[in-house]
Amino acid sequence: MLEKMQEIFSPFQLPIELIFKTVGCNGVSNAWYSRPNVTICYEYLAEIQRDMPKETTPAGVTPVDAVLGQFFYAIAHEVGHAMFDLLSVPVFGYQEDAADQFAGYIILHFGKADARRLILGAAHSYNKYVQNPTVTAPLTAFSDEHGPPAQRFYNLLCLAYGADPVLFADVVEMKYLPKERARFCRGQYGELNYAFHQLILPHLDRQLAKQVMDKSWLPADDMPIGARKPN
Repeated sequence: MLEKMQEIFSPFQLPIELIFKTVGCNGVSNAWYSRPNVTICYEYLAEIQRDMPKETTPAGVTPVDAVLGQFFYAIAHEVGHAMFDLLSVPVFGYQEDAADQFAGYIILHFGKADARRLILGAAHSYNKYVQNPTVTAPLTAFSDEHGPPAQRFYNLLCLAYGADPVLFADVVEMKYLPKERARFCRGQYGELNYAFHQLILPHLDRQLAKQVMDKSWLPADDMPIGARKPN
């Protein structure tokens, strides 16, 4: 998978080499960027696999989609931090929110089938936080630099719906994304799209990016985790 990530992000023209690596973190589940590395803990990978659904969910998320969606979303989030750093991209607001937006934007530019599977798979990682209509949390939960999980869940679905209201129409129909929020999503995606084109696109090899995005990256829905052979 690290080699896959290398190929997927190869169109970005960076001033230094960005390294993806997995390491043991002494029991801590985490992922982070620190120049020049994007690091994923084995404990985090184990957590992703532990929390995957045992069967396809009512929203159509397969175990494979849940694992790959969350894994790619986490990697792309940390790559977002790397882009802001290495390309000196100004971030007006919370950088963690901006990294989430970067990750979602990248996913949405894969082929429609892969994009939908990855977005819904990534959204499933917040499943345990949105099961109840009422949330109780200690005040300090809102002091973290990352947004509350439920907020990140809605932001991701809103981004997807704003990018393609037809492909993701069911996230509103099935009430995963409230209609009150959905009506603003087109504009919010447009703001992100404009920012990407202004700040990130000049550092992208567009021809290579098209080759990357035209490929199918995901195994068949019913294929067990780890069963796919390399291309």
